[in-house]
Amino acid sequence: MNAIEVKNLIKYYDHGKVKAVDDISFEVPQGSRFGYLGPNGAGKTTTIRCILGFLNADAGEITILGEKINPKKDVKVKNRIGYLPGELGIYKNMTAYQLINYFAKLYDIEIDWRFVDDVVERLKLDLERKMGVLSKGNKQKVGVLTALMGKFDLLIMDEPTSGLDPLMQSEFYRIVSERQKESKCTVFVSSHVLPEIEKFCNKVAIIKKGKIAEISDVKDLKAKNLKNVELIFETPKGLELFTNYLSSEVPEAIVKQSYHVELQFLVSPKQTRKVLHDISEKKWDGAPIRDISVTHSTLENIFMQYYKNSTTEGGEAA
Repeated sequence: MNAIEVKNLIKYYDHGKVKAVDDISFEVPQGSRFGYLGPNGAGKTTTIRCILGFLNADAGEITILGEKINPKKDVKVKNRIGYLPGELGIYKNMTAYQLINYFAKLYDIEIDWRFVDDVVERLKLDLERKMGVLSKGNKQKVGVLTALMGKFDLLIMDEPTSGLDPLMQSEFYRIVSERQKESKCTVFVSSHVLPEIEKFCNKVAIIKKGKIAEISDVKDLKAKNLKNVELIFETPKGLELFTNYLSSEVPEAIVKQSYHVELQFLVSPKQTRKVLHDISEKKWDGAPIRDISVTHSTLENIFMQYYKNSTTEGGEAA
């Protein structure tokens, strides 16, 4: 059974003028770590809100843990879901301890205090301070704690590491990994932080302007294996000549950086062989290359393929 099934989901905003989610379909296998990638405005949060029944979809079907979602009815399956929203709505006069107990009553679940105490220590969180005086990072830690405090079957987290420093981000993913191992839950993570998803998730969907651009295992996606090529020229003239060469001979190349005598670009393995051959054969009119580096692709580089010819904002909804 899939933990989540989304079929032909469509959601409009602004009285039908803006299509935030455009006929998307995907499945999240039970027990998987599923990454939902896209920049701000791509449709990630809208998808999540439809999945949880917070928004009425204009078309499509959603199934969670075998239950079809109907926002107009009381969906008991929600008690099996730990949820961390992208924007936390919290009671400023409550302490973190009070908030945890309040959410536990709403969920009608038993709090796993052993786990809570462990997370509090690892995230360096004070449960007795009122939410209104906490920093953004500490508020996010409380949100993480409320999403993980029960032994849920499904965790849905929207930009979960927002506001956390790099050390806390790493600790967060360790905590989630341990929780999943213990409870056998499914993890659905929405993010634009690509290196994190690359390390944590085993399956990924890329959403672009409300449409799914790619669904793949992370290892298969990385097998696309764009090469990252970095060149340093002796003079700016060399960079200019080589840039002209790329434009005419390798138009598929994605230039990431071009400054003074340094050039960084992405190409496929086949085109990499052509570029290296041409570098060895051509003199570049007396403007030699001082240094060259070729490295394997990252998920971020692969992701750039879907966005190189588009803007990521322009009329999209969150």
